[in-house]
Amino acid sequence: MSSPLLFAQNGVISGKILDNDQAVPFITIALEGTELIATTDENGKFLLSNIPFGKYVLKTQSAEHEPVEKQVDLNQPALDLGVLKVIKIAQIDEITILAKSKVQEVKEQPFAVESIDMKPVQNLNLNVNQVLNQSTGVRIRESGGLGSDFVFSLSGFTGNQVRFFVDGLPTDVMGRSFSINAIPVNNVERIEIYKGVVPINLGSDVLGGAVNIVTNNGIKNFLDVSYGFGSFNTHQVSLVGRYTTKKGFIVSASAFYNYSDNDFKVDINLFNKQTGKIDDQTTSVPRFNDAFKSATGMLEFGVVNKKWADRFLFGLIANTTYKEVQQGANMTIVAGEVHRTEKSLIPTLKYEKNNLFIRNLSLKVSALYSTIEQMTVDTSSRIYDWSGNHTIKSLSNTSGELNWYKTLYRFNDQAGLAVATLNYKLGKYHQFTLNNTYSRVRRVGSDPLKVDPLPFEDPNILEKNFTGIAYQLKLFRDRWTTSVFGKMFNMNSVLYKSDDNTGEVRRADNQFQLPGYGIASSFFVLSYLQLKASYENTYRLPEGHEVFGDGLLQLPNPDLQPEKSQNFNAGFLFGKRFKKHLVNVDFNYMYRLPENLIRSVAIGITSRYENLSQAKVNCFEGAISYSYNDQFKVEFNATYQNILNASLKPNGEPDELYLDRLPNAPYLFGNGSFTYNSKQFGKHKQRVGFNWTTSYIEEFYLKWPSLGSLNSKFIIPRQVVSNVSLSFTSHAGRYNVSVSCMNLFDAMCYDNFRIQKPGRSFNVKLRYYLQKQ
Repeated sequence: MSSPLLFAQNGVISGKILDNDQAVPFITIALEGTELIATTDENGKFLLSNIPFGKYVLKTQSAEHEPVEKQVDLNQPALDLGVLKVIKIAQIDEITILAKSKVQEVKEQPFAVESIDMKPVQNLNLNVNQVLNQSTGVRIRESGGLGSDFVFSLSGFTGNQVRFFVDGLPTDVMGRSFSINAIPVNNVERIEIYKGVVPINLGSDVLGGAVNIVTNNGIKNFLDVSYGFGSFNTHQVSLVGRYTTKKGFIVSASAFYNYSDNDFKVDINLFNKQTGKIDDQTTSVPRFNDAFKSATGMLEFGVVNKKWADRFLFGLIANTTYKEVQQGANMTIVAGEVHRTEKSLIPTLKYEKNNLFIRNLSLKVSALYSTIEQMTVDTSSRIYDWSGNHTIKSLSNTSGELNWYKTLYRFNDQAGLAVATLNYKLGKYHQFTLNNTYSRVRRVGSDPLKVDPLPFEDPNILEKNFTGIAYQLKLFRDRWTTSVFGKMFNMNSVLYKSDDNTGEVRRADNQFQLPGYGIASSFFVLSYLQLKASYENTYRLPEGHEVFGDGLLQLPNPDLQPEKSQNFNAGFLFGKRFKKHLVNVDFNYMYRLPENLIRSVAIGITSRYENLSQAKVNCFEGAISYSYNDQFKVEFNATYQNILNASLKPNGEPDELYLDRLPNAPYLFGNGSFTYNSKQFGKHKQRVGFNWTTSYIEEFYLKWPSLGSLNSKFIIPRQVVSNVSLSFTSHAGRYNVSVSCMNLFDAMCYDNFRIQKPGRSFNVKLRYYLQKQ
């Protein structure tokens, strides 16, 4: 006989939301004190499942309607609440306090965090990085168009100092399947951006922040199909769907396809055959070896809402990517045939259970195993120019276009990842969390055209384990929240490195065990004013590609040391509604003391990750927004980050570059936007939308500011870029079309030194969305 404590009775709650006898779709339904949520379908119906018998408060959450609360007593397998009526905010005379959405709840955590609601942009032909690039403190520097390499910067930290997650699962070992410049926005519900201090439920060795992409797991049955096309022969297709039976069987499937020639024009000083010199005037020529193609398929199936599991899912992810390489670290050397390919296959497992054994104890387990094959092809003996013309090398025909020697370098990665999070809520005020994340990467490489011994002929192994424990306390009716936590970082590696002098491959073993800790606290001075402060002493262990290199332009460095940082955050969050007017203000100050910073250093046309001993970071960022009647919205944000070299000589004296600003990193940038979304009108429930964004980046130096004369300094120039889009929706969101223009004024754009980005471009997106309960 099963224990009644283990298998408590569960039921379902259903109902329908109406406004003046009209069904209201896309309203969120939540049960207070639980994580259970549902969304009304196009007929206004909702269904909450797997609810333990008991008394609850049901709440509606909507940006357009007054919140409704209803006491419910679930003591039967199925409870139908009938019709719940809501009233539009415009009909309310007094100041309205809305029920908090999940986006707002994330923002009000004691951490410095921003949460982006993705629903307003799901109809636009964007990928995740384009949305993130408009956020406070975020700067994404791309080396070209769709699918190009990029460097992510967040509040003074860059690259792998910021971790990426999908539904709380680290993407480190997933290859290009989940690169943020290839993920469409259709199935993303929100994006959470943690700055500096990061909660332990995002289990990883995070140094400077984390980005968690949350997909739409709350909808049981839907179909979302979109096709976007535009300039540079760009095509993007997305197909996402989910089907759930009444008995709890669930299957989700998605497929994404991205293609672009990336043949945008760049301004080049061409070689003049008549004069035998480089022209003083630039000539506009198209890029011709920069195409990108990526296809990803995902299938997930299992059961939900069972007594022994809320979710138990098996999945499989497959990806293939093809990317041409136009140049090296700058545009002085052009390639015409160099390219990379990647193939990956990733089986996954997910398990979730709330009220495990006892009430308020939850367990979440995720695991995956990835096999990734990547190949770099640089075998041509041709010398190309920017006009696409070429000559055959008469000397050194053993060299490739970008490498010293021709290469067909191939590496195979086998990686495993396992994440487990246990959470227990003790009453209303106490919460305990335990997380453990384990990962292992094994790389073997080969090259039939090799001249010297390869570092990866023997297996290179990188093994990491993270353990974190946290306690959260809430007091004064949830006005004060404090979280304290401890972390333990472990790394073991077996690497092989070529000696710079002899070329002999030698083995290098590294092992690290490092503790971290921190505290985060927030207090609501008023219902609309929250103060925040946090501190963390943390580490980041080197990533596989930083240590291993990529076999082409990224050189290996097995001697990399873990990064360390002390992070201090302080700020406030203000948000108040006056009838139809809503004002939000967000400000953060971040002070960092990083050591052994891992940064990419250019070495000719190649680069390598190296440690910078010490630095000092002061970062100020703020955002202000105003919206009227949930139709018009104006928003501005700005970021100033002063990253200074604080390295000392062995004798303790400042080195020659002491207090120099870190080069090749933007220090002042901001964004502005204006958005209009109409109310629903017409018998087909239409809406129209308009969006304008402008980004500003101040000029910055490529190399150390104190070195060289003013005339000899390399500068990435100031940039101002504007984008505009129009959208139309019909049948309550079922049929959608949008038209966008990126870089409206065709501004000259450079994220990296002398590597020009695309000029003005146009694109169209068609989307069909169907949701059923």
